[in-house]
Formats: sequence, C-alpha cells, structure tokens
Amino acid sequence: MDVEELTIGKTLSGYKEGRFKVQDIVQAYLDRIKEYGLNDRETSLNAFTVVSGNAMKRAAELDEHYERTKELAGPLHGIPIVVKDQIETADMITSFGSQEATKYLPSRDAHLVTKLREAGAVILGKSTMPDWAASWFSTSSLSGTTKNPYDLSRESGGSSSGTGAAVAANLALVGIDGDTGGSIRLPSSFCNLVGVRVTPGLISRDGMSALVTPQDTPGPMTRTVEDAARLLDVLVGFDVKDDYSSINVIAASRPGKPSDSPTPFADALHNASLSGKTIGVLRAAFGTHAGMQALLSSTLSHFSDAGATLTD
Repeated sequence: MDVEELTIGKTLSGYKEGRFKVQDIVQAYLDRIKEYGLNDRETSLNAFTVVSGNAMKRAAELDEHYERTKELAGPLHGIPIVVKDQIETADMITSFGSQEATKYLPSRDAHLVTKLREAGAVILGKSTMPDWAASWFSTSSLSGTTKNPYDLSRESGGSSSGTGAAVAANLALVGIDGDTGGSIRLPSSFCNLVGVRVTPGLISRDGMSALVTPQDTPGPMTRTVEDAARLLDVLVGFDVKDDYSSINVIAASRPGKPSDSPTPFADALHNASLSGKTIGVLRAAFGTHAGMQALLSSTLSHFSDAGATLTD
C-alpha cells in the first residue's frame, strides 16, 4: 500500500470511506521503517531507536472500534506517529539518545503521549536524537548518525534528527518532538518539514527530559501546516503536572476571550491571511550562501505579495 505524502485528513477520510483500515496503514509504515528507517544497511536512514511491538495490536483495536461503533475513536484515529526518544513511553524503552539509558522503561506515559493515545493515535516507535537532546547535530552515542533522506551524505539536523528523517521519508505520518534552542526548527529546515515551536507551557512537558526548563517545549513536525494544527488541537492544554501549562488557563480567561469557546488551531487556518500583519526580517542572520539568499528573498516576496508588511 502506498502511504507516501498522506495527510491526517486524507487518512481519516479513507477510514470513513472504507478504502483501507488502520491495520493496512500501520503495516505499510512498519514495512517502510524496516526497509529504510533502521541502521542495518548503508542506505538506511537510522531514524529509530526502537519500533513498537504493540502498533499492530493497537491498529486492530481501532479497526474493531470503528467496525462496532461506525465512529472514529478520536481526531487522530489510526494516525501513525513517531515520538522523539526524549519523551517517555511506558511500553517502549526511553533512552534519551544515550547508551547510558538503554534499559530505562518508564512506569507511565508522558502526558502528551497519553493525549495522543486517547485521541486514537498509533505510536510506531521512538526516533533518534543526540544524547540528552544537547546538540544541533544528529549523532549520538546510542545510534550513531541519522542521515538526511534528501541526501544520504548529509545529516538531518538535531536534536530531533530521527523524526525529521522519518516524517520526510514517510516512515511516519507525523511526529512529536522537543525544542529548546532549535531542535524542532533545525531538522524541519533540513528535511523540508513544518515544525512548530510553541510557547513553553502551551503543551505539557511532563515526562520529557529537561534541558533548559524555561525554554523546553514539545511540538509537532509534519509535512503540512494543517497536520501541525490538528496535532496542536490535541496536545495544547493545562496539565497539573507542569506549572508552565497554566498559561493555557490565563489565556483562555483573558478579557474578550470566552474560556468555553477557544478557536481550534485547524479552524483558524480557514480564510487565514497575512494582510495587515507585520513580519520582522533579521537579514543579518541569513548568511552568505547564494542559494539560501535567493530562496529567502523569494519567500519574503510571497509574504509581501500576500499583504504582509516586512520590517528589517
């Protein structure tokens, strides 16, 4: 089965229309992981530290649920997801990218993993990362170097290196990662993905290894903006185990913002516009590479044409 460039929306529609089942989709991704995602041959991407042994069982449960109720189990019903090895999972070893933690099996899931499962997601495995997420590169003592699927002679960036490679190469439909100083944004840039670093606390950091607490935040890595928005709709919210997540309560209760009717991120994309928006442009950080300069100039022109005001 061809799963290349699937989106969350297309996958959910396929389930509802009976064109395929969760087991079909999950098996197809597992087959791709076996073919391209491990570290067993020269052409492998080395994107996974561990592959779930429960993914097909979870897929079968979701298929049974839909067959019985004719309703999806949640907004991420049967969506195959890869989770960074920085985030704890009770059913898979969480090694934080280090050979020093290869026997650590958490006693419970991280809060965000619980929310993913409750929304119907299928977690395919854990993605590679440099030790303790403390590097912008994709090499760790545990897994070696993760390769870039667009050019195997190059790396995929860090610290969310495995997810960058996995989502770009269609080894998972979407991914969840962590960012302190660029760890979502850098591999997203290297691997042509949409990566969203949210305000710390918007998504609970419970069950996620800390690097710089005021800066740490999980976030989505996807191939489309809509898929990132759909993940945010599931993950954003207050969690008593993360004090920083109180910003969700504060934001919901601010004047003019009814706390019982927040606008879903996915809905906010409808009729979205740059008209009237001001975008700051830090040209000093663009570097000197001619190709990058041309790409950035073209992108800024698109922003301007769409109605944005650019401010150097």
